Amino acid sequence: MMPTLNEAIRQRYACRDFDAGRPPTAEQLRLLLEAGRLAPSSFGLEPWRFIAVTGVARRGAVARACFDQPAAQTAPALVVIIALVAALDPAADYVRDRLAAEARGQDPAPIHAAYRAFHHPDSIGAWAVGQCNFAAAHMLLQAAHMGLGSCPIGGFDEVALAAALDLPPGETPALVIAAGPCRHAAPERVRKPLG
Repeated sequence: MMPTLNEAIRQRYACRDFDAGRPPTAEQLRLLLEAGRLAPSSFGLEPWRFIAVTGVARRGAVARACFDQPAAQTAPALVVIIALVAALDPAADYVRDRLAAEARGQDPAPIHAAYRAFHHPDSIGAWAVGQCNFAAAHMLLQAAHMGLGSCPIGGFDEVALAAALDLPPGETPALVIAAGPCRHAAPERVRKPLG
């Protein structure tokens, strides 16, 4: 039988009560971040960066910015996915470098022209945040594969979260992922049938 990801997918659920005394190992955190790094992105722009928050004080500040949701309060690790909005200007060095990498030694001009036609300053921020969800999905599945609980947290005070992380202008918090051992086993999945 062909191996599938379905077992990890079935095990993944939104844990809201973590065992804060058992943080993920440094290797587990590295694997979570690597899973996000390998996620697909339009134009190969990878418009994200990741901040792993494990220290008690900083986790507390991030949890407060997340309206003290139980998952944010109890997780021993929080991974914040940051959208690199300002870096996405078509003339930015970041864009030129990423598109050159995406061209894989070929002429990047056609990709750059397509991106310039696509780019709209009034909607690029929302697009970048949406791209970050691809990285989040990979991290959530990697956590399940390693036997860790996780919970994506999209409800937060953006200004407070940016301040807690000392984000520079032009970087926007996209999503917070709570991660660590869950206190409870995953419940039975409740999903509508296919079709």
